[in-house]
Amino acid sequence: MAKANDDIIIIEDSDAVLDAQGTQEKILDIEAEEEAKKKKIILFGGITIIIVLLIVVTALLLLFKKSHEIQKIDFSKLDEKLENNKSVVLEPTKLENMIAKANYLYTNGSKEKALTLYEDIAQYSKAISEYNLGVAQLKGGQYEIALKTFQKAINNDEKRCVSAINAAVCSLHLNDKESFKYYIDLAYAYLPNEISSPLYSYYYTLINYYDKNYLAALNSLKHSSSNAYPEVQDHLSAKINALYENNYDAIDALEKLSDPLDTFSLGLLYARIGDYNLASNHFEDAILKNIQPLRARLALGFINLKAGHIKTASAMIKKVTKKYPKEVYKYYPISVTLKASLFDPQKAQKLYRTKIINSQNIAFSKIFYFSPYKIFNANQTISYIRKGNANIYIDNVKSAQTYLKRSASSSNVNAGLTRAIKKALSMKIREANEELQRLAKLQPKHSILQYNLALTYAQLGDITQAHKHFLRSYYLDAKNYLSGIYAVMTGKMINKDTKKLKSIIADSVASEDDSEETELYKTLLQISGNDYLSAVEWLENRYKQRPLYLVLNTLIGMKLHHYDEAKKAAQKLTIQFPKDILPHLIYIDTHYYKDKPALYVENVNKYLKKQHFTFTDLYYGPYVTRYLYIQENLITGQLYYLRKQLEAKLDTTTDNTHEIESALALASLYDKHFEESYTLYNHLIDELKVRDAYTLYLASVASTAANHHANAIALLELSIMKNRSYYESRYALGLLYLETKNNEGATIQFDKIDNDAFESNYFEFNIDEDKLLYEKQHPQAGKEG
Repeated sequence: MAKANDDIIIIEDSDAVLDAQGTQEKILDIEAEEEAKKKKIILFGGITIIIVLLIVVTALLLLFKKSHEIQKIDFSKLDEKLENNKSVVLEPTKLENMIAKANYLYTNGSKEKALTLYEDIAQYSKAISEYNLGVAQLKGGQYEIALKTFQKAINNDEKRCVSAINAAVCSLHLNDKESFKYYIDLAYAYLPNEISSPLYSYYYTLINYYDKNYLAALNSLKHSSSNAYPEVQDHLSAKINALYENNYDAIDALEKLSDPLDTFSLGLLYARIGDYNLASNHFEDAILKNIQPLRARLALGFINLKAGHIKTASAMIKKVTKKYPKEVYKYYPISVTLKASLFDPQKAQKLYRTKIINSQNIAFSKIFYFSPYKIFNANQTISYIRKGNANIYIDNVKSAQTYLKRSASSSNVNAGLTRAIKKALSMKIREANEELQRLAKLQPKHSILQYNLALTYAQLGDITQAHKHFLRSYYLDAKNYLSGIYAVMTGKMINKDTKKLKSIIADSVASEDDSEETELYKTLLQISGNDYLSAVEWLENRYKQRPLYLVLNTLIGMKLHHYDEAKKAAQKLTIQFPKDILPHLIYIDTHYYKDKPALYVENVNKYLKKQHFTFTDLYYGPYVTRYLYIQENLITGQLYYLRKQLEAKLDTTTDNTHEIESALALASLYDKHFEESYTLYNHLIDELKVRDAYTLYLASVASTAANHHANAIALLELSIMKNRSYYESRYALGLLYLETKNNEGATIQFDKIDNDAFESNYFEFNIDEDKLLYEKQHPQAGKEG
């Protein structure tokens, strides 16, 4: 029966874990061993010692000098002793000590001395010579010689199973797949001879591991017949569990070892399960211990990127790329994808119901939806006419003409302004916007005109232009507080610094007399700063129930858990706008917020089926309606029917199809019709000239989903030109640059993101394990790529 000190050498060669036929297995390399262990895990074992060998070793030890040099032995005297002392039994530990010494010398760098000692042992102990000499040669990297030695051991009927396993290991080192297959099959054939050995399950594990029967190997590890070599077994368990993405089991196996050298591998595993804090700790520890310095630094950079610490990540990626300009692209090929939670109804529901309460952008968009348009100042127009008549009377013709022209121009603008507002109130927002743009060219210094133009841009989702015109309106009339407050809100939506502007407006509003309008401005300012606690006093007002006031009640009520107030306000909105979609969506948010997921879907479907929408707001109205309605249809499983409805409308509409196409493109994206979405967005941009930053960004999302990554890069570059502070575009572009092995370009984008807790709504990245697997199987192709 074999003892527990037979040497088996386990290597980490890629052939040991990668299928030669190219199967797409996902492998996590456990590579935390120091260089002496990098290609092998050593299993030391014992040898059955017969009395003759012990006598030989005794003679050897007696002649062993203090200088550790082995002297020549007179074998005739030994033969005589054998005849005269057959009953003498020497301690087997002496020979084991010599083997241990050789092993110690090897592991501490004295490889030549260790090999010499193994050869010396072999000279005096022929019964163990071939096997142990083979182990020594294998340790010394003499794979061809070691293979022949193990073959001799097998022929001599010496530890055949173990020798065959080590012969297979030598074959792997020599990249001799045919020889490897022969010896691993041979080991399996000899395995029954070890049935009574406590190491039987261990041999079984190794044979199946090398033969790529990983499930069988894992099963034998779980039902091991021996506690021997716990470190090796735990490492194998971690490796195989990681292969099958049993990440928690792999972590448990490595944690048992408490080996500092495993810290890098643990970092990778914690990264897999999304525990970025623990992953970071282990990578930082690996860097301090100089374990996998390149990979640990790069992995830490990517972990920070995942955790939203964008600038920290950028600095690390930049530094490691500069230090290892070629090797940096070897280990972690990036694959840019969209978040799976976007398309899963249950995950989407959870995300939506959280976002609807906490999203600042959605709150602001609802406020813009119900905000009033402003009409011209009639008194100011009359004043211009009076001044013109007065100047005619005093014969100042030139001055009179100036005033009268201004009055005529103002009349034209005001008439056009009235027409545009009528279109906006009829939910023809884009037509209203185009009319207002034309008027703004005629009279660019008209504060009310600028406000209305900005409001249409905000409702269309072009927040960059909305911010620009709200700001202009406020600068033209500092008493137009609503323009100033909305400039603050839109500025926050596109990551502009609006602190100074908000402070100026707040001071001005504070100096005004108390009034309904003043309280409204104060409340809006508080909401713009996410200070809902201060805004709670708004719920106590008894003003006329205007749409804007009601939506503020719903926002404040839901945020501060004043649910009854929120429900009442939402109910009143549906009464005022029975055929508009958004008020009913707000009703759903306020009335079904406590429902379990399945009940929520049931109640929402029942509620929406009872409504009689005109869908004008969906086809032509504000963007927020389309976005939220599509989300509800995704959650309730009705996207297919919504897409068919939009397709039918698009087929029967010839003019102003911008919003219909936009809605269909977004619905197709969420319904996983990526190519259709990609085509629709391209038509919007190229043919209909809808080129705001957000539309360009959504088009890049669709391009990525449809696997047109080069097109996505071009669209994101355009989006950034429209809005340089739009973090979503910068983050997505940075990821796509990483994917194309352009770390320098990526870090330029990441450096522009001033948010230490940034999380993209759409984009994420992973390590492209398929590509990694392919490059391991085809190393030359990886170099050429």
